[in-house]
Amino acid sequence: MRSRALVASFVAVGLVSLAPLGAKAQEQSDVAATALFDQGRKLMQQGKYADACPKLAESERLAPSGGTLLNLADCYEHTGQTASAWAAWKDAAARANAAGKSDVEKRALARAAALEPNLAKLAISVDAASDVPGLEVKRDGVKVGHAEFGVPIPVDPGTHEIDATAPNKQPFSGKVDVAPKQANATLSVTLVDAPQAAPTPAPAPATAPVPTPATPTASPATPEQPASTWSGQKTAALVVGGVGLVGIGVGSAFGLIAKSKNDQALQNCRTSTLCTQQGLNLTDDAKSAATVSTIAFVAGGVALAGGIVLWLTAPSSTPSTTGLRFVPLVGTSLGGGALSGSW
Repeated sequence: MRSRALVASFVAVGLVSLAPLGAKAQEQSDVAATALFDQGRKLMQQGKYADACPKLAESERLAPSGGTLLNLADCYEHTGQTASAWAAWKDAAARANAAGKSDVEKRALARAAALEPNLAKLAISVDAASDVPGLEVKRDGVKVGHAEFGVPIPVDPGTHEIDATAPNKQPFSGKVDVAPKQANATLSVTLVDAPQAAPTPAPAPATAPVPTPATPTASPATPEQPASTWSGQKTAALVVGGVGLVGIGVGSAFGLIAKSKNDQALQNCRTSTLCTQQGLNLTDDAKSAATVSTIAFVAGGVALAGGIVLWLTAPSSTPSTTGLRFVPLVGTSLGGGALSGSW
């Protein structure tokens, strides 16, 4: 018993806690509906019925009210939306009857009756071949019941769009213009069968592949690579010859230094035996540079000659066409040699 009492108390607390949430939401809707109603009434007083009707319709949706519905019906009538006005007057009369307001009910019914002879009407017919299970027809986005097919239904004057879909049928879409007071507007819905997809052919039975005898193919001959005519002796010849050229270059450089030092020493000597200390020092430097130049020339010449000999005596798979020759170079400011030829 105690556990059941506890459960009941929790349920009661939950209901109490949820009640304010629903009340608050309704209160917000009522506030919005009141504001929209006031704006709609103000616009109607200014003669702006086209702007007033949507606000009154939204106010009625948020918080249904007999007074809002009466104003909405009157607004629709002023904008020429006769079918919407007629339906709103009918709804207002029914609501007034439920509330026991007979005078309001009579007034609403009278307004509806005054509109009825001038209502525009549209009948939507569907041919038998299109009336299949799953058929759905919409007028201006609102579903049309099967009982309405072929029946003239009051509509507002203007253009109306009719759409229809059905299984295995191509969609239908059409438009019809209904003039004010036109009571015989019609539109016929005909759905064409949707194209059938071509059947997928059955796969052919698998057959065992017939072995194909292998055809011997000749391997392409690999071209013989030409034998290299280069040898280690030629490499050694180039190295030794290069050292020789360097030696000759060093000898030439020190020869120039020796000549320069000797020229400076002569400027500091009155005779060949009477020199200043600087002249003596320059003379010694010139002799040292001359000695290095001589040694370098000799060593370079020997190395260069050895390189030439190594090159000329290197083995070759083709007749020798080198035609190498060494040409000595001697001048007032340099000395050396040049190796020329072709290979």
